[in-house]
Amino acid sequence: MSQPFKSNLYITVFDAENSPYEVQLSSFSKEVISFGRQKDCDIVLNSEYASRVHGCIYADGHRCMVRDLDSTNGIICAGKKVKEARLRDGDYIRIVSGNRNTEHGVLLVFSIKESEEVWNTFSLSGKNRITIGRSDDNDICLEHISVSHRHALIVKTDIGYYLVNNHSTNGVLVNGKNVAGKYLLKDQDLILITNTKLIFTKSKITYSCAKVGIGVEAVHVVKKVGKHKELTICDDVSLSIRPGELVAIVGGSGAGKSTIMNCISGYSMPTGGQVLVNGVDLYDNFNAMKHIIGYVPQQDIVYDNLTVYEMLKYSARLRLPRDIGAEETDQIVNRVIDTVELTHRKDELVRNLSGGQRKRASIAVELLTDPNLFFLDEPASGLDPGTERSLIRTLKGMTASGKTVILVTHSTLNLEDYDRIIFMGTGGKLCFCGNYQEALDFFHTRDIVDVYELIGKSAKAWQKRYMSSRKTSETTHTKRMKKPSVYSDRRGGWRQFAVLCQRYIKLLLHDRQRMLLLLLQAPLLAVLISIVANGKEFRQYEMTKSLLFALSCSAFWIGILSSIQEICKERHILKREYMTGLNLTSYILSKIAVLSLLCFIQSLLIVTTFTLLIGTPDEGVWTYPYLELLLTTLVTSMAAASMGIFVSSLFSNADRAMTVAPILLMPQILFSGLIFTLKDAAEVISYFAVCRYSMEGYGTTANLNSLKLKMQEEGFPIEHKAEDFFEYTTAHLLQAWGILLLFVIIFAVGAGLILRNIRKNK
Repeated sequence: MSQPFKSNLYITVFDAENSPYEVQLSSFSKEVISFGRQKDCDIVLNSEYASRVHGCIYADGHRCMVRDLDSTNGIICAGKKVKEARLRDGDYIRIVSGNRNTEHGVLLVFSIKESEEVWNTFSLSGKNRITIGRSDDNDICLEHISVSHRHALIVKTDIGYYLVNNHSTNGVLVNGKNVAGKYLLKDQDLILITNTKLIFTKSKITYSCAKVGIGVEAVHVVKKVGKHKELTICDDVSLSIRPGELVAIVGGSGAGKSTIMNCISGYSMPTGGQVLVNGVDLYDNFNAMKHIIGYVPQQDIVYDNLTVYEMLKYSARLRLPRDIGAEETDQIVNRVIDTVELTHRKDELVRNLSGGQRKRASIAVELLTDPNLFFLDEPASGLDPGTERSLIRTLKGMTASGKTVILVTHSTLNLEDYDRIIFMGTGGKLCFCGNYQEALDFFHTRDIVDVYELIGKSAKAWQKRYMSSRKTSETTHTKRMKKPSVYSDRRGGWRQFAVLCQRYIKLLLHDRQRMLLLLLQAPLLAVLISIVANGKEFRQYEMTKSLLFALSCSAFWIGILSSIQEICKERHILKREYMTGLNLTSYILSKIAVLSLLCFIQSLLIVTTFTLLIGTPDEGVWTYPYLELLLTTLVTSMAAASMGIFVSSLFSNADRAMTVAPILLMPQILFSGLIFTLKDAAEVISYFAVCRYSMEGYGTTANLNSLKLKMQEEGFPIEHKAEDFFEYTTAHLLQAWGILLLFVIIFAVGAGLILRNIRKNK
C-alpha cells in the first residue's frame, strides 16, 4: 500500500521552544516516517506532550496520510482530534495537552513546494513593536492588495506579546477566530491575514504567502435542497484542484455544475462535507479568505449605466482597503482594464459593450482585489466561438500569472486547453476529474462530446466507476455545516455610504430617459389634477378634499414608481458585493438618501405646478401653506419610496416587482378615509395606509373642518362636524409627518432584515 514520498513534500516542525526547521519527506528514503520523543524516530520531538512514538506519516497513492499510533495526547488535524487523516497543502498538525494548551506543544505544517509556499522568519529579539502590512516600511511586508498599509501590530508587554488589529479593512484571524481589537498571543498560534499564514513563537514569527495559485479540496461535499432537504443536487463529491490550474466543470442540465462550484467558492454553503482552500477550512475562515477569492456569476455583475472606468472605480473604493489613495486606486483600475483588454472602451457605458466585453468587464471587477482563486459561472454563455476562444485565452493567461481559475461551461469547443476537466452527471454526481486525454481514455471514446450522452444515460454507474478507479481509502463523513458570518467593517460604514450614494446618483444621471420620465410625471400629474378643479378649491369641503386626495395618491405613486425595481434589478450585483464585505445598512441608507433627494425634486415640481394652477390655502397651521404642502408631499413620497425598497427586496425579478405597484396603490385609495367611512377592520387596516396620514397632513394645512359642505352652500341647514383626521393644530400636523417618517424607518429596517439572507441561492 505504501510507497516512497515525492520530492516536493515538506514538513515544517515547530517543536516546543526550539527553533522551527524544515524536513523533506523524500530525504528519509522510507515509506513510513515516524515522529515522537524516542531517539530512533525519524522526526525527533522534544515536547513533553509528544509520546515516545507518537505517530507516522506515509504515502498512499497520490495521498499523504498521517496516523496516530495510540499516543497519549493524540493528534489534531484541521481543528479536530483524528486517528488518521489525509494531509493537504497547508495542513497543520498539533500535538498539545488535554486542555488544548499550545504552549510547549508541537506544530507540524505540511507543504507542497510546487505551490511555491516559501516560509520566511522574522526574529523578535530586541523588538517591542512589530508592524505588519502592505507598505514597504513595515517589519513584515505582505504584498497582497487586500492587506491594509498598516494592517496589524504585535506589541510586547510585561505579560507577553499582543496582536493588535490596526483597524484593518479585511480583518485578522487567529486560530480561525476574528480579532477585532487585541489578542494575547500564545506559542504556535496561527495567524491568517488574507493569503498569508504567520506562526508565532516566543523567539520569532514564521510566515508564508501563497503567491502562485491556491489549491482547492472538496471532501465529501453534499448539497440538499427543499423544505426537508429531500432533494440531493450535489452527491458526495470529493475532488482536488492544484494551484495554477485552469479547470472546467462540465455536464448536462441538472448535473449540479453550478452547485459544486458555488459550494467550493463559498457562494453557497453545502449541507455537509468540507471545503479546504490551501488546507484551510473555507467556511470556518471565510472572512479571512473571501478577499483572495474572485467569483463571476452567470449574470453580469456590472451596471449598464456606468462607464467601464466609473464602474471599476466605485467597486475599487468599496472593496479595497480604505487607506488606498485616489492615485493608487486609479492605477489599480487602469491595470485591470488593461488586463482584460478593455483600455480602448474604458470610457464607454457598459450597456454599449458587446457580450464578450461585458463578461470581461465583470472579470475586471473581481480582479481589483487580485484574487488567487477565480470562479466563473458560464462565462462563455451567449458568446460566438471566436469570442469564447479569446476569453479562454485570457483566462489561461491568468493561470500563467499564478491564479487558479475554475469555470462552469456547456461548451466542448476548447476543452483540450484546460488542465483539468470535471464531468458532473445528473443529480450532482461526480463522474470524472482529470485532463482531456485521461477523459477520453476513461470513457473509451475519441470524441469528448460523447461523454455527455454517456453520463446522461447512467450517471450513477460512471460515478461508481470513477470512485472505484481512485481506490480511495478515506471514510465518507459528513461535517455539520455552520453558516459563516459575512464580516463587514462597521467602521467603514459611512465611507461605503458615501461611495454608494455617489454611484447611485451617477447611475440615475446616466439613465437620462428614465430620469426624464420620473421628473416629468410629477408636474403632469398636477396638471391632470387641475383639470378637474372647479374654482371652489380651499373653499368647498368636498372639492378641496378630493383635490388633496388626488395629490396624496400622486405623491405616493411617484415615490413607489421610483423605487420598486431598485434592489431586485441589481440583486446579483448586491449579492456579490455583500459577499466581499458590503455593509447592508450603508447600502439601504444610500438608496433611501438618494431617493429622498429625487422625491424632493419631484415634490417640488408637483407642488409648485399644483399651486400655480390651483392655488393654496390662505394660511397654514404652522408656516407658509406652500411649504406645508411641500413637506407633506415629500414625506409621503419618501414613505412610498421606502415601501418600494422593501417590496423590491422581496423579489429577484424587476418585472414581477413592478406588477405589485398598482396593488400597493389600491389600499391607499380604499383606506385613506376619503371614499369610505372607516369602521372596525377597515379602520385597523387604515393605520397601515400611507395615504391616511398624508391626507391628515394635507387636511390640517387646508383646515378642512372649517370649510363649507356643498349642501351648505346650496342652502341646506346641515352641520359640518369636525373630523379628528383634520384637527387644525401644529401638533397634529407634526404627528402626521412623524408617522410618515416612521414608515420610512420601518420599511428600511424590513428591507435590511430580508436582505440578510441574500447569501442564500435564489
